[in-house]
Amino acid sequence: MGETGLPLLDVLMGAAGAVRKQSLPEVWKAYQRERAAGAPPFTAAVAVASQVDRLGFAFAVGYPAALEHMVEGVRLPCALCVTEANGNSPRAIETTLERKGDRYELRGTKTFVTFGSYAETLIIVARVGEKPDGRPDLAVVRIPSSRDGVVLQELPETPFVPEVPHTSVQLDGVEVLANERLPGDGYLNYVKPFRTIEDIHVLGATLSYLVGLARRTRAPTTLIAELSADLVALDRLRDGPPLDPRVHVALHGVYRHVTRFVGSEDFARLLDSAPDDEQDRWERDRALLQVASKARAARFERAKKDLW
Repeated sequence: MGETGLPLLDVLMGAAGAVRKQSLPEVWKAYQRERAAGAPPFTAAVAVASQVDRLGFAFAVGYPAALEHMVEGVRLPCALCVTEANGNSPRAIETTLERKGDRYELRGTKTFVTFGSYAETLIIVARVGEKPDGRPDLAVVRIPSSRDGVVLQELPETPFVPEVPHTSVQLDGVEVLANERLPGDGYLNYVKPFRTIEDIHVLGATLSYLVGLARRTRAPTTLIAELSADLVALDRLRDGPPLDPRVHVALHGVYRHVTRFVGSEDFARLLDSAPDDEQDRWERDRALLQVASKARAARFERAKKDLW
């Protein structure tokens, strides 16, 4: 059951007298308390998400948990900066990291950064040149958001999960120390695996929110049992290599199960028992479950070809 063992399933009981987290600062602080108490990122996200009343707050703990899982020791709150004007594929990255003596200089613009305005740390993907086959050679650096030359600009609220802020980031000759460049290939070691790591952690937080909702509305225990089984599956998957096709196949199965559940009569009855404002937020925010669905489907198709 992963390294978390039974503590992961504490969400089935709930904390005695626990107060639901109803603001983003509360959610961040609760997640950091769980981490400080020794909970791994996935377990911390699951614990807090079971105490929130909206998908946006579940995402708000699943996302940093994914980053902590990928970049050990990263200072929270943090944000991953990939997307630029032409997208987030390797060839779309125009931000540059240029060596200047024993340091580097960072220049470019990131157009859409999740939690940028909250972040103390920015994890930035930049181009350092080209590989022999002509593909971009990418690197990843980790710098404080307060560094000279970093300018964050708040973006308008998104149509769903508006509680989660986004910014653009302008990088104008930002100094980067040699030890702030992370080891490994920027694409293969960070950008590409993060897509899977984020899916696992955000879906885990979403499931935990649904467990919390089921507890609060006194839903049938069989329903809670199904949700907990998916949580345990994700806990096992997070320990697997994120580029392993077997992980992609299993993750596809969990997503299909969750998608069927939220479209079922059982879930409709569960939602009918929730407060009206929570029902409204679910209808507004359920599109979050479809974000990057085409990329996940393509990943599953590639995994099938690799395995069978």
